[in-house]
Amino acid sequence: MRGSMPSSSAIRDLLARIYGAVIRIRNSLYDAGFLKIRSVAAVVVSVGNIEAGGTGKTPFAIALASELSSRGLVTCIVTRGYKGALKGPVVVKASHTSDEVGDEALLMARTLHVPVIKSPDRVRGALLARAQFGCEIVVLDDGFQHRRIGRDMDIVLVSRDVEKERLLPAGNLREPATALRRAHHVVAMKGTTPWGLAADLKPVCLITNQGGTASLDTLSGKRVLAFCAIGSPAHFFGMLEGICRDVERLAFADHHRYRISDAAAIMDRATGKDLVLTTEKDLVKIDPSWFSGMTDRFYALRIALDMPGLKDIADEIEGIAKKRRVPGQG
Repeated sequence: MRGSMPSSSAIRDLLARIYGAVIRIRNSLYDAGFLKIRSVAAVVVSVGNIEAGGTGKTPFAIALASELSSRGLVTCIVTRGYKGALKGPVVVKASHTSDEVGDEALLMARTLHVPVIKSPDRVRGALLARAQFGCEIVVLDDGFQHRRIGRDMDIVLVSRDVEKERLLPAGNLREPATALRRAHHVVAMKGTTPWGLAADLKPVCLITNQGGTASLDTLSGKRVLAFCAIGSPAHFFGMLEGICRDVERLAFADHHRYRISDAAAIMDRATGKDLVLTTEKDLVKIDPSWFSGMTDRFYALRIALDMPGLKDIADEIEGIAKKRRVPGQG
């Protein structure tokens, strides 16, 4: 009808086309050398995606950094520190809060024995890693679109059939599927049709409100309230439904900042449940005192990357690092 307003779908389609044009121009400028790429002395390995939402980048980065460090390679993670109030670059400590450095950065710092640096400017973060810790390998958490820093390897995770997806805001893609041509390795996550390499996230154990551990057997036959604020909540809930007797789902927005009012609402919803469960990434955003009245019923699920091919990727990175070393410096 003449004079009618365009539908929200038509507006999203238009915005997606504009967004796609901007992305193509930006990538073309980098490819042609008009936008400069800054190289750093360390071997830079990016773990990223082209999808909005959770694909498993953080557990992948944790597993990769752990594997490289176990080989005696001085490794550091540089991450954006999404929603962290502190300006980077900041060396993340276990004593930081998620409001200061972001939930993902804090989880990595509390889980790993390698330095974690919060730095939206990945170049500055990598330079700090090199200067302060002598890192020879920098793992970029969510670095695929941060093209200003040169990298030796791009690892891109996919969790859906991206060739059938559309760009934001009409769809779920940060870049078109053709951007995967820049990747050295594409890894299919969470049961997606393999692109050559495949990996999954598997539950390992439970973490108590006080930081201890408990067996997954604790969940057997239990009725639970499960809550989270992550990019792909369905995957978390699905893992629990394969273990527990009954799972009630409660999903907050991705990266939601919990407050004591949220804890009160969760405890109210948990009436009649045997246990309350969340993710380890959510746990770092929660004050333990909020759930002190249900310490024996409150747990977080720890997950880990399950990928036989990870060692092959680490072999490749180690080879690059050995070639990069200057004689006399190790």
